[in-house]
Amino acid sequence: MSNEKLLQIFYTEASEILAELENDLVELEKSPKDAELINKIFRAAHTLKGGAGIVDIEEIAHFTHTMENVLERLRSKEVTVTKGLTTILLSSVDIINAMLDDIMDGNDINNKAEANKIAEKLKHYLGGKQITRKKKESATKEVNLSDDKNIFKITMSFRPDIFSTGTDPIMFLRELKALGEIIECVTEFDNLPLIDKIEIFEFYLSFKVVIKTDQDISKVQNIFIFVSDENDIKIEDITQSLLDGNDSLSEKNIGEFLIDTGVVDQSDINEAASKQKKIGEILVSNGKVSKDTVNDALKKQSTYKNLKKTSTIRVTTDKLDKLVNVVGEMVINVARVNQLVNTNGNRNQDLTSTVELLDMICRDIQEQVMRVRMLPIAGTFKKFQRVVRDIASGQGKEVELLMSGTETELDKNVIEQLEDPLKHLVRNSVDHGIEMPDEREATGKKKEGTIWLRAYQQEGCIFVEIEDDGGGIDKEAILKKALEKGVALPNKSYNDDEIYKFMFEPGFSTAKKVTEISGRGVGLDVVKKNIENLRCSVSVQSELGKGTKLRIKLPLTLAIIEGMNVQVGSEVLTIPLLSVLELIRPKASEVKSVEGSGEVIEIRGKYLPLVRLHNIFTFDTDKTDPTKALVVIVESTGSKFGILVDEVIGEQQAVIKSLDKNFKKVNGVSGATIMGDGKVSLIVDIHGLEKLAFGR
Repeated sequence: MSNEKLLQIFYTEASEILAELENDLVELEKSPKDAELINKIFRAAHTLKGGAGIVDIEEIAHFTHTMENVLERLRSKEVTVTKGLTTILLSSVDIINAMLDDIMDGNDINNKAEANKIAEKLKHYLGGKQITRKKKESATKEVNLSDDKNIFKITMSFRPDIFSTGTDPIMFLRELKALGEIIECVTEFDNLPLIDKIEIFEFYLSFKVVIKTDQDISKVQNIFIFVSDENDIKIEDITQSLLDGNDSLSEKNIGEFLIDTGVVDQSDINEAASKQKKIGEILVSNGKVSKDTVNDALKKQSTYKNLKKTSTIRVTTDKLDKLVNVVGEMVINVARVNQLVNTNGNRNQDLTSTVELLDMICRDIQEQVMRVRMLPIAGTFKKFQRVVRDIASGQGKEVELLMSGTETELDKNVIEQLEDPLKHLVRNSVDHGIEMPDEREATGKKKEGTIWLRAYQQEGCIFVEIEDDGGGIDKEAILKKALEKGVALPNKSYNDDEIYKFMFEPGFSTAKKVTEISGRGVGLDVVKKNIENLRCSVSVQSELGKGTKLRIKLPLTLAIIEGMNVQVGSEVLTIPLLSVLELIRPKASEVKSVEGSGEVIEIRGKYLPLVRLHNIFTFDTDKTDPTKALVVIVESTGSKFGILVDEVIGEQQAVIKSLDKNFKKVNGVSGATIMGDGKVSLIVDIHGLEKLAFGR
């Protein structure tokens, strides 16, 4: 595998790990004693370090090693979780993300200075020393690496005639003991012959020694300087191996240590193991549980062991996009076949049933392909835990973020484009919505504010809600500001929806002071624009003193929509069915002209603006009388209006084709689709049409 492919795999997996790591660190701040969560965080850092080492990114490997050391101290309860520590660890995640981005962009890492600062802050939690790790080296001893000692493993095998050289091997053991503490000394008897074969002047033993000392490896080597050439002497520095948890000695069990001492052999260990009681038997004999309870637990254990992991495969998004395009072409051609079958009275029964089956198969394939691109919204929601935590901490507020419906799935492209608008709305809820703790207590609320993120599917659409229990929206202040800016007309009454719409005007802000988060009037207008680009709508509900709820209505996918084909003159247009509320043919008394405001139609006592499509797009038509044509009632961003069309042809799945690549952008049109007869139908952009017609 090429280095580029390996690096891409690491980047993808590291990005996922870092996103999860960020969420877990925020959760750790709320549950500082959650040992399993601490272990999960440690494993994530360890995996990052290992992955960075494989692709040879030393900067990330070294940085995450420092981070891992701090997390190990958390695991061993040598340091405790504090807000300051989680802040530094979250900053570490940001630094690693920035390093990754630099590397993937083909640039040098440009935040090394900042990384060093964060690393120094992390080292404060190491107490200025190496991390403490305790590893069992025998049945009773432990290795403590907290005192800056080095650990060496020495294997000594001597020539049989070592005594003839005037050297006593025991002397080396004494010299090693003088250098420091002998953690383990194992005598090997493998070369010892039968007693009748022993030569009293020959040496048959070898030794394995583990020593802890403050001396470096050269001091240990000097002990053997005169015998190393003629004898098999191996000296290993295993300090770092123990720090990384990779030394085989630390993995030995008591049986292996007993075998090493020579008092038992492997058969003795096997016999003893066969006689050992299992945990369930011990609990039953101690009267802690019944035998039936243990049997039930064993059945559950067996069931879970037999479960297979879901098989997954990583697929690039460009492959998925191509697949979606192919399915789109298939949908178009199935529609054309349907059109041909129903044209000129061609009603061959076999052909009709075959086409119906083809249509069913096509829809099934389309549904399955779309499901491949669907992702749960949980990943997006969890990112906002950090946003809420950072803003609340910076402002001295206490805010809890609650989430529901995280399993709700959306098209990957929708999720990506929704992330920024949602982030801004969540920031607004913390900044503008939630009051300071003392203000909340003064009004009888608990000092900790709450923000809810919800997602659910309804009416073939996805709804996402952001709700808070803050101070609510001051409609009077908004209307006053709107009058000052000239976006509202004096002496005109506005309902709640119309007032809330002023918040989404460019440059609109009621903040009393400018901060890093708010007050510049930039944000909600961008939110509105991004939401409209997704063919979505946003509505606002608020009660002063009690809180605010914003609801975003989303399509399931951006690639294929359900559309209503309408005719205006000789042209056929497609209106997204998601925006259509109803169809009416108004009476003459229900159509009125309002001076300065154009035409309106009366529907059940309410007046809605009327838009004539033939005027907007300059189409020729004979049906200009609303009483002889049809009015399609649609809903845009919180507002409703009527669209005058000649007639409704029917409904059809519309595969959206972009016009921007081959033509200039057409206002009021979001794209085009190919109908069953091969003709092109422009797809009406309801939000863009509203701007063209009413300038809003």
